[in-house]
Amino acid sequence: MTNITPKYFDHPDYCIRFLEWQAIKAVVFKGKHKEHYDYFDAYSQKWGYWHDHYTDNKKQCHEQILKLVSDGTYQSMDNFYEAINKLLKTRKLGKALRDAKNRTSQAAHQLEQLGEDFIDNADLFKEARQVAKYIADRGKSDEIFLDQLTQLVFRHNADKFTDGQIKTIWKFLDRQVEKHLKLDRVEAAILDDDDKNLYFMWGKIKREYPKGDTFTWPTAKAAKTCHCSKQDVKPIMKRLEKLGAIKLLQTGKRGAHSSRAALYLREA
Repeated sequence: MTNITPKYFDHPDYCIRFLEWQAIKAVVFKGKHKEHYDYFDAYSQKWGYWHDHYTDNKKQCHEQILKLVSDGTYQSMDNFYEAINKLLKTRKLGKALRDAKNRTSQAAHQLEQLGEDFIDNADLFKEARQVAKYIADRGKSDEIFLDQLTQLVFRHNADKFTDGQIKTIWKFLDRQVEKHLKLDRVEAAILDDDDKNLYFMWGKIKREYPKGDTFTWPTAKAAKTCHCSKQDVKPIMKRLEKLGAIKLLQTGKRGAHSSRAALYLREA
């Protein structure tokens, strides 16, 4: 009994602190108050406050755990901590809860629809979503798709899947790739750049000029339209060009007496 390390004496919920205090006293010190208080002398002025907080704020789940502490149900602190961990597990609320319920309903529907071809493997589908993005970023060629599908299946023990289940994975992966492709690869690359000026500039160009059109984009106009400095325009346009969003057809000519603006082609 020389090395007892509490886990929750600093927890923000004083009800949890009090429950652990009581559990240690019951399980470790077998109800011996003096030994318990002497061991945790540093907390001798605190536990009373935890008790008062518990009395005023306890919930049914807290009362149930304290009951099991008091009647000797928990034979070890591991038993107690297991109960506390379940209590502290993050619960879904609001929109997150509705989303979880929808996903559960969808899974039940898929089970009913797919029968033996249904796959209950969250890790596989989580990875499939990542693989789908990889495929979409490379244009979804049949070769890349088949290669990535094969690797995915083998990473999750191909020998345990039926032909029907492999078809299920194939369809899921294909749908996910299509979802990514709805967000154009060029636009995805612009978003991944994490530059709001870059994305705003691209949005303004898209808004004004359809794909395949040529357009002039003077520095002064670009800076005013996108609320950035004139010095920022050239690097932004070069970046858009590098990402394949636009193509510079003709460079502009500076000067008060020149009316030649840069000419671009919107490629994406």
